Amino acid sequence: MQIVYQAAHSADAQLVRSLLAQEGIRSFVFGGALEGGAGLLPVGGSVRVEVADEDVERARAIIEQWQAAEVPESDDDDDEPDRDYGEGATPEHVEDANLYRPLNARKPATGGFGMAGIVFALVVGALAGALATGAALQPTASVENVDYDADGIADERLSYEDERLVRSDSDRNTDGNVDLVTIYDGNGLPASIEEDQDFNGVRETVSTLAKGLLVTRSADYDGDGVPERQENYLRGVLHTVEWLDKQGRVTKRDTYTGGRLSGGEIDRDGDGALDTARVYDERGEVRHSEPLSAN
Repeated sequence: MQIVYQAAHSADAQLVRSLLAQEGIRSFVFGGALEGGAGLLPVGGSVRVEVADEDVERARAIIEQWQAAEVPESDDDDDEPDRDYGEGATPEHVEDANLYRPLNARKPATGGFGMAGIVFALVVGALAGALATGAALQPTASVENVDYDADGIADERLSYEDERLVRSDSDRNTDGNVDLVTIYDGNGLPASIEEDQDFNGVRETVSTLAKGLLVTRSADYDGDGVPERQENYLRGVLHTVEWLDKQGRVTKRDTYTGGRLSGGEIDRDGDGALDTARVYDERGEVRHSEPLSAN
């Protein structure tokens, strides 16, 4: 994304945004929220219009052409000749001359009313700009279906908000049912994953991720809401695997070092407390076990 226009205020930015939209260029307005902190008056340079890198040159050309367009002169400017009143001119002469000045140069009848009108116009314009910016900042949702095997059935559905991928629904075995759902964070990295690993129509496995790295993965095979197995990761590397009973108590825990099974504990008598420690060899076989010391 690159800046193509620095606006005087939100209404100005929305005008340019509409101009670019007419030419098929999608643009985004940023900085409009700052106007609220400035008492609804324009904050010079804080409101900007940005477009995708590939649209920068065409957008700037369109804006330059719009800015260079001539403003038609008022017919009233040519109807009356310029008048030059020297010293000794009467008040009537001066007032008459004031009428023939350009509108933006005429003296207001009363200074208080003129200033109030200007402030009122600025407030109304700022409010309109803020409303337009709020509407423009609402997420724009879109969906894209992908058919990898060209069989006419979508294998994956990608959901976007403002061109940012937020979710994907996948059918890995092409049976017409979604068996993998991925939710993405603001950086476009996976934040959570639900999987149907046995393709029975139920997504029994749920994974959580942070910065794209696995943190936990749990499996509820019987669908009772209590996972029977949970994996825990450190920096994306498997650290422990736990098996749980119906009460959610750990009945077995295996510990991994460098991704390899190295030790663990087990509840041999089924009382809900781990009572036996195990040490494994390099092939994952139990090398020896011993009772855990009671606390």
